[in-house]
Amino acid sequence: METVKYLVAFGYFIYYAQAQDDSSSLMLPNDRFTLDDCHLRYHLFPEFSGRGAANGQPARLKEFAHIGAIGWTLSNGSVEWKCGGTLIWDNIVLTAAHCATDSSGVRPDVIRFGDLNIYSSEDDDYAQQLKITDIVRHPKHRYAAQYHDIALLKLEKNITLDEMVAPACLWIDEEVRFRRLEAAGWGRTGFADEKSSVLMKVSLRPIDNEECGKTYTNDTNPKLRLGLQDHHICAVDEKMDTCEGDSGGPLQIKLMHNGRVTPFLVGVTSFGTVCGTSAPGVYTKVSSYHDWIIDTMQSLGAYVNEFTYNATFCALRYVKFREYEDAIINRINNSYVSTSFDNLHVQDGYLPGYVAKLGYRLSGRDDCYGAIIDETTVLTLAECVFYEGNPVDYISYLEDEKINVTKIHIHPEYTVGSGYNNIAILSLEYLLDVHKLQPACIWYEQKIPADYEEVHVFGTGREDINNFLLKPPLINPAIGLLRPRLALQNRSTCAIPKLYESRLKTGLKEEHVCVGKDFFLVPKSCDLLIGGSIDVIDRRADADYPTVLGLVQFGRDCGFGEHTVATGFATHLEWMKSVLLDNHVGKNDAIQFLDQELHEGDSCVFNDNRKSGVCVAVPRCQREWKQFLTTGSVKFCSSTSVICCPVDAIEDVSVLHSDLAACPDILRNIQPEAPFGSLVYIGWIDRDDEMTISCIGSIITKSIILTTASCLEDVAPDVINLISNDTEYFFEINAILKHSAYNSTDNSNDIGLVKLTDELEWSSDVYPSCLWTNKTHTPVDEEAELLNRPVLAMYNSDCQRTNDYQLPETQLCARDPFKNYTCSGLSSMLSWQRSDGVVFVVGLSTTLPDCEDRYYMIFTRFSSYSQWISDILFDEWYL
Repeated sequence: METVKYLVAFGYFIYYAQAQDDSSSLMLPNDRFTLDDCHLRYHLFPEFSGRGAANGQPARLKEFAHIGAIGWTLSNGSVEWKCGGTLIWDNIVLTAAHCATDSSGVRPDVIRFGDLNIYSSEDDDYAQQLKITDIVRHPKHRYAAQYHDIALLKLEKNITLDEMVAPACLWIDEEVRFRRLEAAGWGRTGFADEKSSVLMKVSLRPIDNEECGKTYTNDTNPKLRLGLQDHHICAVDEKMDTCEGDSGGPLQIKLMHNGRVTPFLVGVTSFGTVCGTSAPGVYTKVSSYHDWIIDTMQSLGAYVNEFTYNATFCALRYVKFREYEDAIINRINNSYVSTSFDNLHVQDGYLPGYVAKLGYRLSGRDDCYGAIIDETTVLTLAECVFYEGNPVDYISYLEDEKINVTKIHIHPEYTVGSGYNNIAILSLEYLLDVHKLQPACIWYEQKIPADYEEVHVFGTGREDINNFLLKPPLINPAIGLLRPRLALQNRSTCAIPKLYESRLKTGLKEEHVCVGKDFFLVPKSCDLLIGGSIDVIDRRADADYPTVLGLVQFGRDCGFGEHTVATGFATHLEWMKSVLLDNHVGKNDAIQFLDQELHEGDSCVFNDNRKSGVCVAVPRCQREWKQFLTTGSVKFCSSTSVICCPVDAIEDVSVLHSDLAACPDILRNIQPEAPFGSLVYIGWIDRDDEMTISCIGSIITKSIILTTASCLEDVAPDVINLISNDTEYFFEINAILKHSAYNSTDNSNDIGLVKLTDELEWSSDVYPSCLWTNKTHTPVDEEAELLNRPVLAMYNSDCQRTNDYQLPETQLCARDPFKNYTCSGLSSMLSWQRSDGVVFVVGLSTTLPDCEDRYYMIFTRFSSYSQWISDILFDEWYL
């Protein structure tokens, strides 16, 4: 196998995906038959381009800066710590009402914060111990019952706020949608154990009151004569026993924001059962008492109101004291060392060029998006294409550029309000300028590789609750773009928000992609872009391609805690092909790649009848290739340029004239040094012996120059001049020949030959180009080592969108990937060089007027004329 090095044009390059020879590399087919070709059509150029703390784990000091140990001072001066509490204001603590007195009716008098080990002085550097001056139990609480078990304690003075001691927020939403909660305290760690001297934490699963009530009945707990109520919340540690202790301590959730985490108090530890039963703990639900808490705090002198515990405002209030989220910090021996901003779960975002916003002139909707996958196509959700009976009118992209939508294709099996078949295709009025944006590739396969453990989505949210903060924030409600990092989920791990379950009545299907992470954000800090992409960077052909795994349908808080569900593409490909591919012939399940190890000349099995075949280059099996273009049925070997062909269908390659066939050996022997040694200027001599140049040609034999018929159309040229030659030595022209079917109107059959009077002499500065003879595939490459600008080979159907005439198979479409037009002063020769130095000439353009207005360039495809050229060389004209 020989390795491709580059494909070059005079003034341009054509690039391609893999550096292999034409028999095994991913060549660009002349005809488009797949949607998995984004990396070819938009090739990237690398060089440019529970209760208590039973069986819990020790806590870190900053981790529970809001937790205090509530104590009773004994006559000997020592303190007995019997309850826990949560600091919720500078001088106010929330605890259980039954902690307002001990069994002797004595009130607690002291509370201690910032101390993990309350019976040791080793970690007292950050400890703060204050006296309790006021205790307010809920007025409906009775010691003889276990209802309304909540109380507030006022401290003698404000706490000193720092990273070790800071208030928690309150979860004031009636809905508790967290799948895991956390409890912490100094309770017993196992059956018959002593209380822990070290603060411990445990993860718990919330359960509904009906299930919890099976444990707590009037028979088992006389204090619950009315059973569990709405102000109760239950949680169970499924792995370990829940034991007595930690009364008044927190049941909480940590929510992320600003690259940090803030504790939100969900419940207050109230009661449980005896140890050893793995029974749930019961907690007083904080949200049920929000109004009472605010009113009582005001009566205790706190400047609070109904908005004090708004999730956003509360999270920001003490943000400078909060711990960083685990993903961005480096620890040694449990101590913070440094911070890495690159690993933030929610990062400042931007909309890449391929994300389009949908616009509706007759309605006010502005929350739907889509993914641009080529110059005229946007993928979006079916639910987004109509709003209040009005269709989407346009898309906007790159902030302020707009383009009208001309056609809407909705999946035929979509039902309004359903999460199934929720996909649509928008066709645009004219070509997008892909030189400003890189169209997104789509994930073509059903299975997503494990390599993509993390993906990105796009969202919006308040800037003050999302920007990474090193200093205290300013209140800034401006909405900014966000780019969260999520993880792929499967059907068993996907947590579908209850809010959206009605859209998936039969559950997740193969068409869905689910992503998310199992910890929560501060509510409403991140809202997904509906129809926005779930994307990854896919490494193909030594370049990184933005690739869309799916289009977002729904998800709360950008998929954190409860996950995001999107429409994937694999199960919808057949419908997409029917819309996007010309002459689509039906299901392409018959397309198979037999074995990546099968190369040209290897034996293969042709069909289900086990008929033997041989892997050959596609041009040698034209019968099967034409059948594939008609029916979609074929078996490839290692690539789309090597086909498993029945032995009786293998064709002999075209017989080239010996002077053409010898080209590769000539180049290998010469070892060319001059970069343009195979190219010539074609010129006209005026009366003053000055040469005028208007086109170029390529040397293919010692006396024949290959060029276009349009170059030879008017006055016959007089001389040629070697581009690599610094002298003004001219070679006289003996004769010219234009293709007899050349049409100057549509530039079809635009090919011609120039015969020299004297033969050239081969050298490292003067050498031939070999003819590219593959009639079904065009090579492109990832490297560029010559000249100044590349050209990217495209399908003829791409050029047809802007061309006035029907493009025949004998023409080649290409574009400049870095400018919004494709143009050259002289006709441009396309050539492809292998690593052994062999250069193949692929195409030649016609010099066109007003080329600055042309998005694409049209080239004569020389492979279509290789036999015509060879036949001419057998003719007397050559001899």
